[in-house]
Amino acid sequence: ETFLIDFVVEQTGYPREIVEMDADLEADLGIDSIRKAQLFGEIGQKYGLSVDDSVSLDDFHTLRHLLAYMLPKVGIVEGDASPKKQESLHRDAMADSSAFQNSEAFCLGVEIGQTHGQAIRLWARQVAGKGRHAGGAHATFGDQLAGVAHAAGVDHKILQIALENPSAALGGFDTLIVAGDGPVGMRGIAVGFGRHADPSVESFDESGLKGTLIGIKGLPGGIVGWNSAGLLIVAGEPRADRPAVSSGMDAVPVTSAIEQLVRTCQSIQDVERILKGYSLPVPSLLVLNAWVGGMYEVRPDGSMNRASGVRQSGDARAALARIACADSSVGPADALATLIDPARESNVRDAMSAACTWLAVGVDRGQAMAASGGPLPMGAWLTGDIALLGENCSSHNPRTAAANELAFSPSAQSTPSVTCRYSIAMRQAQAIGPCRSLSGETVLILGVGPISSQLADAVRLEGARATIVACGSQQEAFAAVEKAEAAGPVRHLVVAAAWLANDVDWPANRQATIIAPYFACQRWISLRAKAGDLGESTLTAVTHLGGDFGISGRIECVESGAMTGLLKGIAREFSSLHVRIVDCDANTPLNFVTKHIVAEMRDGSGPVEVGFVDGRRQTTVPCKTVAQSFAKPQPPRATPVANGSQRPLSRGSVWLFTGGARGVTAACALELAKRHGVRLALVGSTRPVDLEKAWLSLDEAGLRELKGSVMLAARGRNTDPRNAWKTIEKSLEIAKSLARFSAAGVEADYFPCDMSQPAEVALLVQQVAKELGPVRGIVHGAGFESACRFEKKTLQGLEATLGPKCIGLENLLRMIDTKSLEYLVAFGSTSGRMGGVGQADYSMANDMLAKIVCKARGEKKGFKATVFHWHAWDEVGMASRPESRFVLEQFGLKFMPLAEGVGRFMDEIEAGLPDVEVLVTESVLCPDAVSGPLPSAISATDAVGVEAVMNRLQVGSLVGAVEKKGDATWVSFHLNPTSDCFLREHTQHGRPLLPAVMGAELLAQAAIAAGACQQVQEIRDFVVERAVGFSSDQGRQLRVEVSAAQDGLVRVQGWSRMRSATIAVESDERVHLSGVVAGELEEPILSSLDSMPFPFNPMVYQNDAPLKHGPAYRTLSGLLLDRDGGWGRLVATDPEVLAHPRGAAGWTLPIALLDGCLVGCAVYSYILLGKRVEVPLRFERLRIVSQPSIGEKCTLRLFYCSHDHSESIYNFVLYGADGRAILAVDKLHLAVTSDRSR
Repeated sequence: ETFLIDFVVEQTGYPREIVEMDADLEADLGIDSIRKAQLFGEIGQKYGLSVDDSVSLDDFHTLRHLLAYMLPKVGIVEGDASPKKQESLHRDAMADSSAFQNSEAFCLGVEIGQTHGQAIRLWARQVAGKGRHAGGAHATFGDQLAGVAHAAGVDHKILQIALENPSAALGGFDTLIVAGDGPVGMRGIAVGFGRHADPSVESFDESGLKGTLIGIKGLPGGIVGWNSAGLLIVAGEPRADRPAVSSGMDAVPVTSAIEQLVRTCQSIQDVERILKGYSLPVPSLLVLNAWVGGMYEVRPDGSMNRASGVRQSGDARAALARIACADSSVGPADALATLIDPARESNVRDAMSAACTWLAVGVDRGQAMAASGGPLPMGAWLTGDIALLGENCSSHNPRTAAANELAFSPSAQSTPSVTCRYSIAMRQAQAIGPCRSLSGETVLILGVGPISSQLADAVRLEGARATIVACGSQQEAFAAVEKAEAAGPVRHLVVAAAWLANDVDWPANRQATIIAPYFACQRWISLRAKAGDLGESTLTAVTHLGGDFGISGRIECVESGAMTGLLKGIAREFSSLHVRIVDCDANTPLNFVTKHIVAEMRDGSGPVEVGFVDGRRQTTVPCKTVAQSFAKPQPPRATPVANGSQRPLSRGSVWLFTGGARGVTAACALELAKRHGVRLALVGSTRPVDLEKAWLSLDEAGLRELKGSVMLAARGRNTDPRNAWKTIEKSLEIAKSLARFSAAGVEADYFPCDMSQPAEVALLVQQVAKELGPVRGIVHGAGFESACRFEKKTLQGLEATLGPKCIGLENLLRMIDTKSLEYLVAFGSTSGRMGGVGQADYSMANDMLAKIVCKARGEKKGFKATVFHWHAWDEVGMASRPESRFVLEQFGLKFMPLAEGVGRFMDEIEAGLPDVEVLVTESVLCPDAVSGPLPSAISATDAVGVEAVMNRLQVGSLVGAVEKKGDATWVSFHLNPTSDCFLREHTQHGRPLLPAVMGAELLAQAAIAAGACQQVQEIRDFVVERAVGFSSDQGRQLRVEVSAAQDGLVRVQGWSRMRSATIAVESDERVHLSGVVAGELEEPILSSLDSMPFPFNPMVYQNDAPLKHGPAYRTLSGLLLDRDGGWGRLVATDPEVLAHPRGAAGWTLPIALLDGCLVGCAVYSYILLGKRVEVPLRFERLRIVSQPSIGEKCTLRLFYCSHDHSESIYNFVLYGADGRAILAVDKLHLAVTSDRSR
């Protein structure tokens, strides 16, 4: 019970007095589903409980319900947790501590406990349940630990356990030590702690020795330490013959031993001398001399045993083993160097920081270095003021002492941007690959009108039953879906309400056009989940945004934007559901619209957004660009000018910021005003209350105390404590913001207003115009977000989300004088552009916001309007809330620093808002991005311009140059064996070798870049004439000659100069690759996947094979072979990994999967054809019909055809997790390799 209450207090800051066991977790205590999930995780971690699939978070409404579930799980009868029993335990703990309260050590412990109380309580929850303390207080540290426990409010026995097993307090302790001998080479240590570890860092400078200790807040000593004599000491691995640390009452704890040795020793001999004076057994330690080399293991008697030069210990599932060492595929020295060296690529360090808290420290070639990381907001936690390893050791190295210092200082290094800037463009979508039949199915069509009738006729022609319903409210939507389901399973829902919407007054009509469709989808998904057929179902919406999702500004109705956002959110949350949005322009005949809808319902995998302009099937794509000014903004003026002639960025011009007194928008408003001298009207929903002046200067502890008193007082008045504090908290934030504005010399006024109420907005506009002048620019940052599962979303929550963001902006644009308004900026979210888990309503509101801005930009000539699809901000904003941060960090998401976000905002403003939609996010979240720059909008009426832009968008990332040569086109590629991952991870006898599948990809990219076709779905007669190898690290040029298309077929040949392995001489060009590509399939893949007779046998890639495949290629995880062929299990990887560093934009083939299929065929030859070692030579036909999703489990079905002494021949088909065909290869020829290759 105490554990549960502590969790609520720490998560919310509520006083313990108002946390009642029977209070509603969400309504009364603010513990939403995200915090519930975190609570369950901590319960499992503390008490060793595994996931229980029989229960749901929704089953626990109060702490009492949760306690009743937990007690039998941990073997406690309910009486043991009674208040009386708890009081007894507390009394015993106080009695234990009272015996020490007169000692100096106890007082020191109290001081430590007060300083680190919160951190101690957090790790104490992890330690509890990890073990039991064997005896009484430690002879040396008993008093001190009792004082710490007393001040921190934890059981002192937990601190005794942590002293005996300090790794438990850090959530884990995995180490990698490299200690080679000699003057050069990598030496040092990497340590991985738990994900939420918060280590202490203490530096010292005494008796001519400097050093650093890494430990646990609240405990004496450290678990890792190093000093300026070059000694690096770390807790050792537990061994069977002795514990990791001594548990005797007078034995020296490992943390104290490390502290004493680091603070006093300058040599290995010093260490051994001190250890021999310890009580036995001596703690387990490893000692490394970072400058001279050599690692020593401490024996139980204190003597030093010279150990091998590499040591790795810990959990093989932990981040250090999985990420840094890549599951043993990366050597220890390379792993350490990657972590410690800032000059190396940062992706491994970033991945480590997302997964755990870590540090790396050591020496490489005489240069001392250190690095650290952890989940934000921790980040790099070893700062530049720590003691420096080897500072006094120039005698061991010819370099100066300054060069030997640990050179890590985040402030001294340039910090790369977390995010990239993307505009939104259209590109041609791949051809449809029908994979389902509608025959015998029921299709529910939401919305009554001509399109609904024609769609009903179209699906009936497919053999389906069609039901058309009209809904005008949430309840009507529920009833309509349930009525249709009562007649039989409804596995297909089409939302046509947005197409039929009248955009004259959408806020007044939103019940029918937005709210009813939203809740119809909600109830339908709940029924499908209950029936267990979500993976067999389709959800489709038809929208009226011009066929290009509003990019060109030709938006018929903004309600369509609500549907695009909603379905993208649903697609993210329910990955097995087939979701498609079909957008058509106004000129598309209805029979063509319905034809497109039916085709998209039957399609397999593909993009969620599909638009049609003049019959061309397109999809949206992020386009990586920079903000380029269309008209240079006016510079700030020295003195104000008359309002009538003011420009939007002129000094004194009025800008209105909604949501502008707090958070993200406040930071942007402050920078805009400081830089350009504009006057600010800050608008917020909060009506500030009177505050005591002293409250404005309270520190964190003071605010916590104030929060408790405010909430207790509210409870005494029988009012809601949470609302009482929320009002005070927001008032404080507004007051502090206004104080910062004033201190910066910025003119800013605050106006309270409920933006969802037209009357209040009208009064606001009048007041601002009267007091400040006409508004020249608007920055709309108002919003509300509360994440939870789609099935739990409520009408109240939906209205609260739409109100400030969408209805608020609509009200503002209707009330304001548009003659004076020149700039409009709206703050959306990546969830609107890409969808968000648990954010269906927020995704809906943000994409609708984007369409409102797009429409406003198109309606007024010269009007500058932009919507930002923002990445998660650090420090401020909705995503920085603890409960949101917790979820986002689980997915490894990085937070955008405040300064970076403000800088991107100013870049767009000062460039004149060139693009209507700007996506700001991490590159890893945009794997389909293409390179720019591109026009800010594509005109659907300019067919030639569209084709030109589309062709540019499809150019693959590997293409270097395109040159017209007579009737042919030459496309050049530069291949770099040292940086291109697809070369580095595919080697023959240790040297990079271009894989055959990459050769096919180069031919496809060349054909598209040459304009011979807009996509490649088939490659025929592909031959590897000569291998493209690399005898040195020098790159090679490959030129692909693309002939003019004939009957839809394009002949391609790849040429390169042969290079001698011994002398730097190149021969004439020779053909290396050849084939014929086609933009369309000659025939579909008709075969279906048959069942396997037995389970898969595991597939193991050999690290010492002559032809080695690195981790990026290792997609084949299992095989089952018989005489006729067999089956293989493959898992689709992120294409960006193999395409690093160029990116996978414009790639056609799923390279790693296709390579895995070829490996499966080669394994067949090795096992069943007499241990033949074979490589790909050619194939007759490759067909690509769909793309896999990242992590999708795919199945290879291979068929043996024949073999002779020189080659073997196979056919195979690769199927997705849903049984659809992804690709097929006919007549793959594998050639037997020479003895040299063997």
